[in-house]
Amino acid sequence: MEHEPDASYGLFGAEALLKRLQALMQEMEGVRQAQDIEFVHRMRVASRRLRSALGLFVESLPRKKLPDWQKQIRRITRALGAARDTDVQIDLLDKTLSGLADARYKAGIERLRLRLRQRREQLQGDVANALDQLAASRVASEMEQTLRQDLVQARLNQVKADSPYVYERAHAAIALRLEEFLAYESCVHRPEQVEELHAMRIAAKRLRYTMEVFAPLYEDNLKEPLKATREAQDVLGDIHDCDVWGQYIPQFMEEERARTLEYFGHARSFGRLASGLLYLRQNRQEHRAERYQEFVEFWEQTKKRDVWGKLRQALQSRLVTPDRGPQVQPAPTEAGGS
Repeated sequence: MEHEPDASYGLFGAEALLKRLQALMQEMEGVRQAQDIEFVHRMRVASRRLRSALGLFVESLPRKKLPDWQKQIRRITRALGAARDTDVQIDLLDKTLSGLADARYKAGIERLRLRLRQRREQLQGDVANALDQLAASRVASEMEQTLRQDLVQARLNQVKADSPYVYERAHAAIALRLEEFLAYESCVHRPEQVEELHAMRIAAKRLRYTMEVFAPLYEDNLKEPLKATREAQDVLGDIHDCDVWGQYIPQFMEEERARTLEYFGHARSFGRLASGLLYLRQNRQEHRAERYQEFVEFWEQTKKRDVWGKLRQALQSRLVTPDRGPQVQPAPTEAGGS
């Protein structure tokens, strides 16, 4: 027999979801106009935060409507993700060209930038289609109306959003994401584990978004682990971007060489492009090595400060037992321990 959703948890979820939905919707017009790449960035992050929060409050949401809500938000995330990744690549090439000391490398990097700009124009159509589908589905307005009704009903019933059950759910959700993140600790000192380091970045992102949802419950006690997960996500993301470049540049060189051969009947002119592309690949390899070293140093600092142990302590301290009230236990001494 299924139990009724907890009213306090439903109220907390409605407030968190409504905030994330509003953050998503306020970026739509800027994304459609495509004048500033930051609109795409902010809306992509907002869509991820909303998807993460939806997964946390499934029991309090309409079962018949939820799958469609998740489908529409997932579609937006995918379309924005491809556009944002290309924006970031173009921005890097712009910066590289502006600081380029050797003119020999210019032609190849400019050709790569041209192809990426052409791709970005095509992707804008996918973004516009995803926005149109979201608007036509009326999912956003439906979500907002449902969440506001939940808020009104909870307040009429004088429900509080910080019951012991809310803290239990917060503890369970964050603890799970923390262990998923720390499961990759063994690859921190192994720079060749490209896939594992990328998976660790994704785990850091999920931990961060989950903590952000429940952070209001803990005053400033999640501030340090939130900062640490954000830094881990940023550095690991930069490392992953370099790995993507390392795979993409050789592929691009083959494709561009084939285009040159098809157009001219020979590939002799491709040489003027190759030097710049090889320079860029070497530049990204060196940057990866620098960022990886920064990540290792960052990780050692988090262990010295016992960031993850303090997070466990903060979560545990707000749990309530029937006979003793809030529990306070010492933090584990090992940041990566169980």
